[in-house]
Amino acid sequence: MTIRYGNRLWLAAGFLVVVLLVAGTYFGVVSTMSTDADALHDQTGTAQIQMVALRKQIAKLEADKKNEKQLTATRDAYRDALPADSGVPAFLRQLQASGSEVGADVSALTVGTPTKDESVPGVWSIEIQLIADGEPDELDDFLGQLQGSDQKRAVLIESASLANSESQNPKDLRLSLTVKAFVAPPVGAGAPTVTTN
Repeated sequence: MTIRYGNRLWLAAGFLVVVLLVAGTYFGVVSTMSTDADALHDQTGTAQIQMVALRKQIAKLEADKKNEKQLTATRDAYRDALPADSGVPAFLRQLQASGSEVGADVSALTVGTPTKDESVPGVWSIEIQLIADGEPDELDDFLGQLQGSDQKRAVLIESASLANSESQNPKDLRLSLTVKAFVAPPVGAGAPTVTTN
């Protein structure tokens, strides 16, 4: 009977060892590998999402590359709209030429001192006041040129007032404008120098 009892004891101990080995293998190896596999699965999902975003970016860049000439022209036009120097004499001549072109008489041009534009770093504004005399259609055309796509300079009409003109033509009106012309001097250059000749 002791032999049977001993065999049973060995059998129970062997079974216990097998259970411990299976449990140890599961928790030590399989569980760790399962956690690693889940982490790799998550990383794969993240990588696929990033890949889709990068492919969209590449497609957009390829489309932009096809329009490179147009984008460069637009950039250059924006750069020209914010000159590095005040360019006031040329701009004043442009205002007078625009007025003459549509039949309006642009006069009484007054140029203020440059002030920093607080909303856009590195940009200065120069206030210009002017008077334009002409018939309503002429003044309308002048305003259209000043605000339209033909205007190569970044300007903002701050105020406008309309009154009767002192000219000989009874149809003429007088348009008084306050306009801001914008300048982007090189970094660290300070306020742009304003000359009127």
